[in-house]
Amino acid sequence: MRLLRMLPIRLRAALAAALATAVVLGVVTWWVGEQSYRAGLPPAKLTALKDADALDDAVPALDRDRTLQWKYPQTSYLLMLADGSWALHHAVLGDIDALRPALHPMPPAVDPNDPAGTVLLKGRSDEVELRVPAGVLLTMPNSPGADLVGRDVVFQRRTGQVWDAAALETLTGRKGLPAQQVTTFVLVNDNAAREDAAAVTTALLRYVLPLGSLFVALVAWLVVGFALRPVEAIRRQMARIGGGDLHERVPVPPSRDQIGRLAVTTNETLDRLADALAEQRRLVADASHELRTPVAVLRGSLDVALAHPERADWPSVARTAVAGAERLERLTADLLLLHRVDGQAVTDRLTPLHDLITEQLAERALLGGRPATVLALDELLLPADELLLGRLLGNLLDNAERYAASRITLSLRVTDGTAELTVADDGPGIAEADRERVFERFVRLDESRDRQHGGSGLGLALVRGIAEGLGGTASAVAPATGRGAELVVSLPVPGAVS
Repeated sequence: MRLLRMLPIRLRAALAAALATAVVLGVVTWWVGEQSYRAGLPPAKLTALKDADALDDAVPALDRDRTLQWKYPQTSYLLMLADGSWALHHAVLGDIDALRPALHPMPPAVDPNDPAGTVLLKGRSDEVELRVPAGVLLTMPNSPGADLVGRDVVFQRRTGQVWDAAALETLTGRKGLPAQQVTTFVLVNDNAAREDAAAVTTALLRYVLPLGSLFVALVAWLVVGFALRPVEAIRRQMARIGGGDLHERVPVPPSRDQIGRLAVTTNETLDRLADALAEQRRLVADASHELRTPVAVLRGSLDVALAHPERADWPSVARTAVAGAERLERLTADLLLLHRVDGQAVTDRLTPLHDLITEQLAERALLGGRPATVLALDELLLPADELLLGRLLGNLLDNAERYAASRITLSLRVTDGTAELTVADDGPGIAEADRERVFERFVRLDESRDRQHGGSGLGLALVRGIAEGLGGTASAVAPATGRGAELVVSLPVPGAVS
């Protein structure tokens, strides 16, 4: 089986087609042989019936030498009296009595319903099928040495005239036998039918089966090769794309089959890879730009202090360095968290979002942050990483606190299998044209949302990344109060029936 899997797919298809064809042709060969044999039986039966008629007519003409077998050497026959005893037989040797149970009893010699004892019509015939038992050598006279032991054979039975005692004495050599019918059994010689069937079967097995299997295997080889041409074209194109040209796409065949769908899916995957690569390059460029500024400020302050150490305010230099280092640390942590978000937000452990909201609001109030008004707080358990879920909530509150004029509102509502977390502020708000851009990395919309407010441009990008990692969405919508910004995170509720 392992070796079969290692074979090329065209060869496997050709072998499978050849094997299936061989099986089918083998069954067809058997069926054709059987039909050929059956077609040859009626003429053989007719010949046996004619021989039975001739034997029946010849019985009265027997002389005392009983030379009937010499007159019909081509026939195997048995003559039986009404009591089941043998009158005469030809080409049957051995335990002849072993055939009696299958041939006797016979039909009555006279009609039992006729008081006058009218003789049954001459020519009543029938067929007797039996399997030749062991100990009986039954041969076809024109096939010397043909032993039929164990084979199914057919006898044609012919009921002749009623012969008197004199005729029966001539036939059997026995005196005093009552008048009775002598029944003739003639073996149906099916040798010709069997030879014809064997000839047909041999021809089919010798020529049709191997040539047919080879032909079908060749057709399968060619058809599979033709069907795999688009796959080979896709492979060659993928090899070129792998060389670095991600703008190329694989050819899509016109067929609507699995290969066509494979090509479409491959192109869609390449599109996503190209987008991911472009996004990665943009992230690297943006991160380099964002990191360059605090590093430059930190190095500049240290260079100036080192150039004039006697005039440097070293406590101030240290504070500046610590502030720069803290900003670098926050930015690095955000970048690492942003990388972690993809595919790692969902866990087996349930996290109560409503408890996280209560804890964060209490912590912010204790640290002197701007208080938030809770409009609604439904209970919600999510299969989410607690750190990421807490970061999503914290970034939303940080964003609202950073730009709110006087008021922050928060609500958590669960309806129809969906949870909506809404955080709104009464600050400068977000223009409708920028409500999608605000979730992009390192995006600062205007002068009111710059580095002086402490933002790195990754907060809302993290919010959307975490929300999408949980199967939800994050969006900026028109505020219900008509002022400020309103951010909504929609998350699916586990176990809810949609």
